Amino acid sequence: MTIKTPSPLRERAGERVKQRIGILVAMPQECRSLTAKRVPEGGLLALDEGVLLGLSGAGPEAAARCAALLFAQGATALLSWGCAAALDPALKPGDLILPVSIIGADGQTLATDPAWRARLAGLLEAKLPVCQGKLLENRRIVSSAQEKQALFAATGAVALDMESAAAARAALDFKLPFLAVRSIVDPASIDIPPSIAAAFDENGVLHVGKMLGRALLRPVDFIGIIRLGRHFGAAMKTLQTVAAIAYSARFSSCNVS
Repeated sequence: MTIKTPSPLRERAGERVKQRIGILVAMPQECRSLTAKRVPEGGLLALDEGVLLGLSGAGPEAAARCAALLFAQGATALLSWGCAAALDPALKPGDLILPVSIIGADGQTLATDPAWRARLAGLLEAKLPVCQGKLLENRRIVSSAQEKQALFAATGAVALDMESAAAARAALDFKLPFLAVRSIVDPASIDIPPSIAAAFDENGVLHVGKMLGRALLRPVDFIGIIRLGRHFGAAMKTLQTVAAIAYSARFSSCNVS
């Protein structure tokens, strides 16, 4: 299998440009692990001159648009940031994934930047265990433990999300280094309650009102909703820890090679 790797260097007129990390985030809740400021969906926020944050919205198409916008505004590297669902049964809520590669829904495998990943992992490992397995792209929410088990067996990927592969393809197109930082929400062993699963739209956006309305007709689902809320809290705590450690070091991305 051929693994495609984004270029480690972006140049303008033959000269290295100033480092600017473009961070792509799908959900406002995930954005709050990086900043308390509001970011409009589809918009950008400069955290400082070296870090640019983009709120894409859910799904690969939204992620591709956001990656293009980050590049147009001067990003010299792309970082996919947020949550993931576990496929590996050993992973638990709040576990950190720095994937070595992303497996696209089309079977294409895209490598993350190895030097960047190693520097960030080295910075974090004193505080957090880091898993560096493969991440799988999925274009819809996978709600059943049985399907997660089948995907793990078929691909060997440890977790899945909906945006990282699109960001990795954009990085390849734009010749930018790429990395993903993902924290586990739902472990592989649990089924997402029907009230939650039915409240996601085709783009992977959860509509809370719809979820609660369905749960009122199926009260047992409130147990799963509360549990998933705790899991999401664990994932956010991990992302906040990563941000607190890595932000001052520009996510260890200086001189990406």
